[in-house]
Amino acid sequence: MSDQFSQASQPNPYPEVWVYGGFWIRVVAHLVDSLIVWVGLGLLGAIIGPSVSITIFDPQPAGGGGDYSVSYIQPVDYMIMSSTPHVHWHGHGLLEMAWLLLPALYYIIFESSRLQATPGKLLCRMRVTDLNGNRIDFLRATGRYLGKYLSFLILGIGFLMVAWTRRKQGLHDILAGTYVIRRQLEAPPPPVPPAWQ
Repeated sequence: MSDQFSQASQPNPYPEVWVYGGFWIRVVAHLVDSLIVWVGLGLLGAIIGPSVSITIFDPQPAGGGGDYSVSYIQPVDYMIMSSTPHVHWHGHGLLEMAWLLLPALYYIIFESSRLQATPGKLLCRMRVTDLNGNRIDFLRATGRYLGKYLSFLILGIGFLMVAWTRRKQGLHDILAGTYVIRRQLEAPPPPVPPAWQ
């Protein structure tokens, strides 16, 4: 028992080191963050989404013996009419503003905070830094977030760049002057082969 305790209390011979965050681990962090954001937006939508009337009309001509209309109230921000296949905006705009601003504030505030990472990145042991390894400010975090739109607009290539750039930077990282780094255990050295007899 004492031997097990003494072994457990010994420091790890292989210290933790910071490496550049690779493509797939960043995908995992993004999925976690997306889930958090969408759950938050869904809850917010249930609170501030206005109630509108959705009416379904029978497209048969008058006198055809089948005209009817069904109307019901649903907490959504749109009015939908099935006889004309298009969507009419019929809300007050708060939900749309939330969809635009809340994801931006989520990433910008978390990445410029003392945590230097969103919850998804924290879960994956990552953080966002400037080119000198320091915490980024609100303005740089904003530029990094807006740069993601450009990464998306060029068919997602800006995100895929993480897979082949030397420092694992996406286009938005390059434009904002940032790195995503990850803490991991330093790999142990390979065993020394025995000397030839």
